[in-house]
Amino acid sequence: MFLKNIMQEKLNDNFVLKNRGYSNYEDTTELPRHRWYYYKEGFSPNLVEKVIEESGITKNELILDPFNGSGTTTLTASLLGYKSVGIEVNPFTTFLSDTKTKNADISQLNRLETKLLKSIEKGKTSPLTGFSTFTEKDDDEKWLFNNSVLNSFEGGWNFTNSISSYNNRRLIRLALISAAMKNCNATKDGKCLRYRESWKTYNYDKETFIESLLLTLSNIRTDIKENPIFVKSKILKGDCRKILKKSTEISDFNLCLTSPPYLNTFDYTDIYRPELFLGKFIQSSQELYNLRFKTVRSHIQVRWENPIQSDFGLLYQQTMKHIIENKVNLMHRQIPVMIQAYFEDILYILKLLKVKAAKNAQIWFIVSNSAYADLEVPVDLIIGDIATKAGWYLNEIGVLRYVKKRKTIHSPNITELRESVVILSNSKF
Repeated sequence: MFLKNIMQEKLNDNFVLKNRGYSNYEDTTELPRHRWYYYKEGFSPNLVEKVIEESGITKNELILDPFNGSGTTTLTASLLGYKSVGIEVNPFTTFLSDTKTKNADISQLNRLETKLLKSIEKGKTSPLTGFSTFTEKDDDEKWLFNNSVLNSFEGGWNFTNSISSYNNRRLIRLALISAAMKNCNATKDGKCLRYRESWKTYNYDKETFIESLLLTLSNIRTDIKENPIFVKSKILKGDCRKILKKSTEISDFNLCLTSPPYLNTFDYTDIYRPELFLGKFIQSSQELYNLRFKTVRSHIQVRWENPIQSDFGLLYQQTMKHIIENKVNLMHRQIPVMIQAYFEDILYILKLLKVKAAKNAQIWFIVSNSAYADLEVPVDLIIGDIATKAGWYLNEIGVLRYVKKRKTIHSPNITELRESVVILSNSKF
């Protein structure tokens, strides 16, 4: 059993936001602009609104999200009229978060839609035909897309090359990717793409692709008309560690609301592999592999540079002692190194944020605990320890919810994991 730690005294299991749906993204499926593309690994826009309210930030101050993902923080800030900057390493989700804040001439979109449909009807052979698991091959039992869907998509994409308007081109390309994924034989399920039950019976084809596309384009036109954006966010593509260190576009932020990758071995570049290839954001498996090196060390899909630091507090030491002593129960021998590297990256990022913060700045860090060797790793409490080492004051660790965990042979006794928000301030209250 762990010894009592000062961070545990900061853990609030009766947090005001607990079990109110703030840490999941399901409520975005009908929200303007958010609904243009469903992004499973996000938090609720309602959380952004609540944090803005709680922080007391003004519209002249800056909101930052260094792990911007689909852009929930930046889009919600823009809709509310606040300045914001988002940083995102994944080129597809960078495109997604930026495009969701675009405005456009509705009449121009209407005219482009007619030409777009003609190009889709004509179609074009996709360069992804026969590549990896994207389409049917003689030796494959499963494939992501039926050929008619990919060729329809490619016909539409080819048309977008002729669109001169930057905003219109991006909006239509997002609609095309969204429609393709709605006609994909697999869906996102936690850490992987999982094939739909009885997926062959769906018979996705050109007609179902066009139906999905028209619905998305209709939503885009409606939302631009009824929910225009007047305060544009700034989206920066790249490794937040390098951008925070070198960029002059971020200084004196007042609120940082973010959710870094969870310590769960999930490779989010792989989960969004279809979108990355569909949108020509990457061109080869090597480029995908290279992209993984730019992410926080929260998975084991590449051979990372080994971490050096390990002074992350008592709870970290106790956690690692248990995991190393029970490494026979780990799914992969590199997990102890991954855990150490993850917290080394988090410490480095919190130090960089300290340099960029205004005097009254706050950080709201949404994290989830993990389970290894039948132990719940208290990620939230360890980050609390790490934050104080980086010079931040820990206000509170608020429990947002307990998430049910699938039973595994590696951690059979862990049935749920805590999801929390670590609240930090740059000055002591």
